[in-house]
Amino acid sequence: MTSRRFGVVPAAGTGSRLRPYRAPKELIQVGYRTVDGHPLPKAAVEHVLDAMGRGGVDSAVLVLSPEKTELLRYLGSGRHLGLDLAYVCQEEPRGLPHALDLAYPIVADGTVCMGMADTIFTPDDCYARLLAFHDRHRADLSLGVFPTENPRALAPVLIEPGTDRVLAIVDKPEHPPAPNTWGIAVWSPAFTRLLHDVVAASRPDQGELVLTDVFVAAVAAGLTVRALPFADGEFFDIGTPEGVLRVRERLETEGAWRS
Repeated sequence: MTSRRFGVVPAAGTGSRLRPYRAPKELIQVGYRTVDGHPLPKAAVEHVLDAMGRGGVDSAVLVLSPEKTELLRYLGSGRHLGLDLAYVCQEEPRGLPHALDLAYPIVADGTVCMGMADTIFTPDDCYARLLAFHDRHRADLSLGVFPTENPRALAPVLIEPGTDRVLAIVDKPEHPPAPNTWGIAVWSPAFTRLLHDVVAASRPDQGELVLTDVFVAAVAAGLTVRALPFADGEFFDIGTPEGVLRVRERLETEGAWRS
């Protein structure tokens, strides 16, 4: 029996790479949606939520900081996206794994689809394809991997030749093992519990956990960790001014990702 699918979208970051821009980066307009035949601006966060909805997700949890209540006002119940949205608050900046773990009471027994609110990616059916891949492999953690020209700024994945098995994930490496990056993820309750345990065992004096640390812990623990490369995909990080310009140029010149 297939477990219930939940989206989890962390959106509690400070947006330091865009300073002195002060509005939530998740609400930066990147492209348009068509409503009743008219184009309306589409916020960055709506891209990942739309993609999750196309994959069969009907409920999602957004993790906000106290400074990000504008997202709650903007997204509301999620009805305009066909989703039921819930919100949890990360009151202190304790890193991405901690932010994701705040959704634990809601998603512990389900399948989690995770994506960042400040990334834009194709294909539109990437979550549907990754979920089917995840189920087929009976995986604990499945990573959607995208080609990138800048793997040193992201988190490339080393995949065993001839299989889908993940051998390593490296965060912002000086010498990337591959010209790619993971961009989305799907995981099962076994990984949710591992994430919960890793966060519970972490100490402030150890520094901030990064999600790559937990992915590596999953591999080390013997969980089934697989990767699905989207060779035809694209991945944009809009957390920098350059990233915003790149994705807008892509939208304006080719008219892609209109919905």
